[in-house]
Amino acid sequence: MILNGLLNTIRKIYFSHNIVLWMILLVLPVGVSLFTMGMFTSQIVQHVPIGIVMQDDSRLADKINARLRSSPVLDVKLECGSMNECERAVVRGDLQGFLVLPNELERRALRLETPVIPVYSSGQNYLTNMFATKEIRSVISSVGSEMFVPEIADPVKTEIHSVGNVEGNYQGFLALGLVTAIFHLAAMIVGVYVLSFPLRDHRVTEMIRYAGGSRLTLWVASVFPMNIALWLELMGCYAYCHRMLAPLTFDEFVMTAAAQLFMICACSGAGIVFIGVVGVMRIATGAAGVIGSPAFAFAGQTFPVMAMPFAVRCFAFVLPLTHALKVQSMMLLGDVSTAPAWDSVKILIGMAIFWNVLGALLMSMRWKQHLRREAARGQSSGMDVAGMDPKTEAVT
Repeated sequence: MILNGLLNTIRKIYFSHNIVLWMILLVLPVGVSLFTMGMFTSQIVQHVPIGIVMQDDSRLADKINARLRSSPVLDVKLECGSMNECERAVVRGDLQGFLVLPNELERRALRLETPVIPVYSSGQNYLTNMFATKEIRSVISSVGSEMFVPEIADPVKTEIHSVGNVEGNYQGFLALGLVTAIFHLAAMIVGVYVLSFPLRDHRVTEMIRYAGGSRLTLWVASVFPMNIALWLELMGCYAYCHRMLAPLTFDEFVMTAAAQLFMICACSGAGIVFIGVVGVMRIATGAAGVIGSPAFAFAGQTFPVMAMPFAVRCFAFVLPLTHALKVQSMMLLGDVSTAPAWDSVKILIGMAIFWNVLGALLMSMRWKQHLRREAARGQSSGMDVAGMDPKTEAVT
């Protein structure tokens, strides 16, 4: 008897066409784990785009240039006429870094003056920069050792700088990305909560009555306040983290604020879609957490997108965080045309429209379903009261 009861209970819980249970029990954890592991199956990062500023015209400079071009890790895409040209390329995202071969490089090395080759890297892509700067140092050290200068162990040295982050601290690049990632996840969770609590508390009829019988009014009253509140909070946190960097121009501020606003709208819309699909707050919140929590790892600031498999790059593209961080990086690194950033903002606008329209359609269906349920429950309660025994009514 006990065994039969146990088996019947297991069959009822796990094999009664409960698709949502198997989604969160098997598909989500296994699928996300395999997806995450797939991101790290690629080979070591190769062909990191860099630039060179050739100020010195010597055999040593030419040799360093040739050795850098032959490195499988590096891809010398641009030979700049000035530092400003390379800095703009880094800000645009065309280069991950650049180095300057200064005047009298070979002459100073032969005179044992240990010239320094400055290397400038983007302050936004930590792991990619690490690969690039490590390889540049290795190449320069190798070329320097071939000069046969016994009096000095390292005749040519490198000096690492961060473009747009003079202090070189983590708050200048990593903290800003993490703050945006936190709000990326928070917007999904808030979207789930705000749109789910009328369903959870069986108050859809009451909320629509408050909205004057208009579901559109209920939608606007639910969605707009949370998006505006999260946007203002994100801008405040961003301003606090950005205080140690160069101030934004008006155009940079507008572009960054727009990217943050549409990222929040897209994420809250995605959260609304989750609750519209499953109809249960706990499950929708879990789905938002599973998808939103690892988003920062796929956005390109810790692990380079260029080294990810194609499927993972596609996943990174559909994450609003990826495009918001791209705009954010361009704006905080320095003066750059807003055209490349505007392309990312347009993608975010499209995402915000898509997720909110889909969420509105799904929630409209959910509201209709719950209106019928609440009406049926009200009729059932009325019938129960009408059918009560008079003595029982009197006692009550």
